[in-house]
Amino acid sequence: MSGVAFVVGFGKGVGSAVAARFKSEGFAVAVASRSLIPGDVEKEHGYLGVKLDVSHSDQVAAGFARVEKALGPANVVVYNASAWASAPGGRADPLSLSADDFLQGVSVGGVGAYYVAHHANSGFTRLEAASDLPPRVFIATGNALPWVQPPLPHLLGLSSGKKVLANVVESCATAYTDTGKRFYYAYEVSSQGGLVRSPDPPTHANVFWNLYNLKEQGDWAVKFTKE
Repeated sequence: MSGVAFVVGFGKGVGSAVAARFKSEGFAVAVASRSLIPGDVEKEHGYLGVKLDVSHSDQVAAGFARVEKALGPANVVVYNASAWASAPGGRADPLSLSADDFLQGVSVGGVGAYYVAHHANSGFTRLEAASDLPPRVFIATGNALPWVQPPLPHLLGLSSGKKVLANVVESCATAYTDTGKRFYYAYEVSSQGGLVRSPDPPTHANVFWNLYNLKEQGDWAVKFTKE
């Protein structure tokens, strides 16, 4: 069964690979990012392009409205947005990270995920009127930072954003488990179980597709290694 996939945080890596995988499986695909030029992705890939900044709730709302008007409610929403900045003072001085960079890390990594999950869930609910209800799945691209011990102080903004993201996903997976809506925080780790500096896009695409095809929620936090 095909449907509508909306990839928020589209770029050359994971976002591109995930969008391509769902399109190859027969989905109508919409993609969004701050720097996206809608006409380019429509011409090059056949995707519906949406330019938006996830840290602005009004832009997220408008983006979902555009997707729903053109394609219908998305039954798969992928959150792939993040903001990375390292504290200039390194591990010894996490508070050398500028306030703007910290706020960006939390806003894009976590708060934006709440905005997107909120509108994804509303669309999932509207799909319940369909005669043939498709799977409804929210998948967030995570990393291991919420579980890394000892923490990495120089990545305070990024890790704070990912912890908010993980909390949003866990809360939703717990609350909506009886509705058939599913929520996942999926993250690649090294063979030793640690952080990965360069996530593997094809592996993410395969894992996300497999998560979509699960019959039940299962674990909300999904850890995997490069294939």
